[in-house]
Amino acid sequence: MKRILHLSVVLALGLVMGSCGGSSTLNDTEASVILTMDVTAYNPEIDICLQQTDLTIENMSITSTAKAPGTSTSTNQDVNLTRWVITPYRTDGGSTASPEWTYDQAVFVPAGGSAALENYRIYPLEYLREVPIAYLLPENGGFEPATGFTNIRESLQLTIYGKTVSGRNVATTPIPLAFNFYCFGQ
Repeated sequence: MKRILHLSVVLALGLVMGSCGGSSTLNDTEASVILTMDVTAYNPEIDICLQQTDLTIENMSITSTAKAPGTSTSTNQDVNLTRWVITPYRTDGGSTASPEWTYDQAVFVPAGGSAALENYRIYPLEYLREVPIAYLLPENGGFEPATGFTNIRESLQLTIYGKTVSGRNVATTPIPLAFNFYCFGQ
């Protein structure tokens, strides 16, 4: 009986040590750098009746900084970003948001440095022809039924995922990009 009690205590301690130790999944999948984005130029006013191309960000920079202040970085913390994820959400009280969009596009960000991007795609033109934005087209009534408005305000949250050269998973800090969609150019 004592032996079973001792064995139970040892197993319980082992489980506690294994689950609360310094090797959590969060620590194992994070890099030692933080990536932030700064969008300096884009057009937030989109006339979907005149829009003939994908939505783009005219100027954007991605900056890499050490997660721990005062520490230095090395080329092992250089980042290769590959997966862009754009998650729309409504900001005008409407209930249906545009579909999420994911695409692969490589961007290299040196550790402790930045990458300057110009005219990067943020959302494909064909998604502007889907609900809810398609409601704004004249053939669909020209207004959003849930709100009664002739425009839709939506933010597109951009997050870019990748890995450091040393193989650690990393993602940019998500950034919302606000858009106002309408159809005046009928």
